[in-house]
Amino acid sequence: MRIIPPIVAAFYLLVAWGLDSLLPGMPIIGSPYHLLSLVLFGVGGFLAGWAFLHFKKGGTPISTNATPTALVTTGPFRFSRSPMYVGLTCALLGIAVFVGTLPWFLVPLAFAITMHAAYIPREEAALEHLFGQEYLDYKDRVRRWL
Repeated sequence: MRIIPPIVAAFYLLVAWGLDSLLPGMPIIGSPYHLLSLVLFGVGGFLAGWAFLHFKKGGTPISTNATPTALVTTGPFRFSRSPMYVGLTCALLGIAVFVGTLPWFLVPLAFAITMHAAYIPREEAALEHLFGQEYLDYKDRVRRWL
């Protein structure tokens, strides 16, 4: 069983918290710029939620451990093949901006790299196997991230 992406994000947040506690540093971003975190977190949450709703509407499971039953190309999937990962990365960036110290800025970077290297290739291979040319055409039209 694979670890689901929100658990990966939580793991990286715990690592950042631990590093920040052990090696406190100077804030990179301070007031009032940390208020940008609300926008980033909100946009990220909205995007992930919007993608989730389109998965539900399409009748396909959201879990990375389940086999997709439909190719969703509506909503945020019109401009990103991975809007849930984009949304979660944006929300993690919002947390980093709010806290403002270096370890927290490593979280969205580490999460995006992990998704790009370990999750997305497997998911895209499964979609190509299941949906064939329909998925290849979609892949040609829509970027992976943005």
